[in-house]
Amino acid sequence: MSVWSKGSKCMRITTVISVVSTKGGSGKTTTAANLGGLYAALGLKVLLIDADMQPSLTKYYPTQPLASGLNEVIARGGLIQDSDITPTLRENLYIVASNMDASVQAYLKDRGDSLLLLKRTVSQPIIRDQFDVVIIDTQGAKGELQRTAAMAADIMLSPLKPDMMNYSEFVTGTLDMLNSINVMADMVPSMKSAPLSIYVNCMERTVDAREIDNHVRDQFRTRPGVRLLDTKLPDSTVYKLARTAQVPVHEMEGTRRNGGPGAFELMHNLAHEILPHLKGLWVGGQAPAERITNDTSNGGAK
Repeated sequence: MSVWSKGSKCMRITTVISVVSTKGGSGKTTTAANLGGLYAALGLKVLLIDADMQPSLTKYYPTQPLASGLNEVIARGGLIQDSDITPTLRENLYIVASNMDASVQAYLKDRGDSLLLLKRTVSQPIIRDQFDVVIIDTQGAKGELQRTAAMAADIMLSPLKPDMMNYSEFVTGTLDMLNSINVMADMVPSMKSAPLSIYVNCMERTVDAREIDNHVRDQFRTRPGVRLLDTKLPDSTVYKLARTAQVPVHEMEGTRRNGGPGAFELMHNLAHEILPHLKGLWVGGQAPAERITNDTSNGGAK
């Protein structure tokens, strides 16, 4: 893995993941924070970009003092400077903080290049030469900020809660938003957005949740441009506890719980599905089954 240093000329492939959904409360910020924390723990240099006017991602991890943030980046037309990137207190993890107000939507709407603004940001050498993964958190509503964040992605990731309200909003909101940013794709291939990956989030142990999950899989299993991930994250208080503790959830629940996979295993599974070349990499160097076997052989089964 290449090492980040100011002015480094080493070649790296940077993957930009935008977490998108027009439904508030779907788990975008939790997803962005936990994936960022896990990828950083695996040794990748990770940049979080908080593109939500409610700065929840900015507040998730303790940081060094903020000098500037996404407001300044947008005001410069997408040009980013060193001062806009703030180190968190976690190794390998950095953030472009949200410091915007409601006027940013009107500003973006008046710009003819607003759709490509964040794409311009993440294409600059200051990011491409320094970071392995960029994760963009987005707002839970339609708007220019959501659209420009979606268009910046190499991978779009959408958490979907298995209930009718969230499913309906996904179909009428998120998919419509994606269609709207692809209206020129046939004429200008560079205006085509990245494929969309969906994963089921906050899965409850109810008949209704299972039926919605099955329906989603029937609807999107073969849909072009949509990839349905196998990983399902449960409805669990451990994610709220991790947020309160300001740590990634894989540190809160290290092994298996209730006979099933815990947050450590599930977050690795999700991270591996999103970036398959990382499959086989585990924080601490051991997969959960190996950890349990070793703990048992040492007389310390968990």
